[in-house]
Amino acid sequence: MGYIIRLSLANLKQRKLRTILTVLGIMIGIMSIVTMLTAGMGAKAALVDEIEMSWDTRMIIVSSLDTTRKDMLITDAVVTKLEKLDKVSAVYPVLQANGREKMGNFYGYDSILGVPTEYLEVLGAKEGSLPTRNGARPELLMGTGFRRALYNDKTWMPFSESSKAEMSFIGKKIDFLPEKIDSGYATSTDADKDDVTDDDKDETSVKLTVVGETGNEYDYNIYTDIDTLKLYLKRQYPEGKLSGQPVDKDGNPYSGWAYNSAYVYVEDKADVERVSKVIENMGFHVENNLETLESVNRTINMVQMILGAIGLIAGIVAIIGIINTMMTAVYDRIREIGLLKMIGADSDDISLMFLFESALLGGVGGALGIGLSFLIDLVINKKLVEMMQMEEGTWLMATPLWLIALSLVLSIIVSMLAGAFPAHWAARVKPLDAIAA
Repeated sequence: MGYIIRLSLANLKQRKLRTILTVLGIMIGIMSIVTMLTAGMGAKAALVDEIEMSWDTRMIIVSSLDTTRKDMLITDAVVTKLEKLDKVSAVYPVLQANGREKMGNFYGYDSILGVPTEYLEVLGAKEGSLPTRNGARPELLMGTGFRRALYNDKTWMPFSESSKAEMSFIGKKIDFLPEKIDSGYATSTDADKDDVTDDDKDETSVKLTVVGETGNEYDYNIYTDIDTLKLYLKRQYPEGKLSGQPVDKDGNPYSGWAYNSAYVYVEDKADVERVSKVIENMGFHVENNLETLESVNRTINMVQMILGAIGLIAGIVAIIGIINTMMTAVYDRIREIGLLKMIGADSDDISLMFLFESALLGGVGGALGIGLSFLIDLVINKKLVEMMQMEEGTWLMATPLWLIALSLVLSIIVSMLAGAFPAHWAARVKPLDAIAA
């Protein structure tokens, strides 16, 4: 066995150019497959993380399909019904204050969401504190992602890309311009004169204080206490018609509050689909993360198949290169094979010699291919993080250990299979025919 290994190594060393080209082919094939699969898995993990961070997988967002019908509105009575459903652990009504946010030259066009104190505690504040329930102006809890939703009104540069990107919002005041009933923005009844800006002389804003940030970079919302928001909205619209609140056929507002949506939490994400169907049967529209996750998984799996197929093409080219190398080696070493058989080597020894060479080529090429894929991952990660303006050190493309081990093992096995036919053919060579060749 020892002499077989020495002969194989000597042969590969003697034919350096052929060996190098074959190894390069295998290396590129393995690199392509590993990089393509890693890119697909990295994209999938990033999207899934973003979806799961945007809202809990146990949460169902319920909204009304028909706001012209009083019985189809999300009222306190409906919230109570939802709370009584089997497997439902909590229900949080959501009230929107439509309008526009302004901080310096930066504008945002997101509604302020009024939610119960219990839901504010679910969100938590990474910095600062949670909004308190008071009879004055609403205090704000800002999702960290809202920084990317604020744009300069002249250059359209996001706040997250400005020189103030790292500035803390805690304690800062945001000018909120409430929406008018007939489009545009309403004039606040409790705004101070100094709240009026030069750019918005005909639009009176209300300064609302940011007291906390959630720390969730995928959360673009602004939250406040729902009871405080109700009092605030009543002051903004003294005529009784509130922005976002539905009216009957005669244009009169309904008695009581109609919520824009409700966040329904179930006990386990396995219950999401069943509870969603029950709520749908009640006549409401439902959204949940599981549907989005399934859609993302289907799309990413399809992309991974395409990327894997591209990598597989490079792998097939490498296999053809191995077969060509080993067949050429057999033809070049006919006399050597004959001499080995005449001095006592049997067919199994000859076959093993060529299989060992194939495995060695596959192992070296596979290891180099995996190493090259790591270098490519480093470059891609750096560029993607810069392009997506993510936190430095974020690793989007990480090759799992199982893929590294699997790639190396498959590289060796496939190389041996590619060299099997040449090895079998070499083992069948007759000594006298080989010497006479």
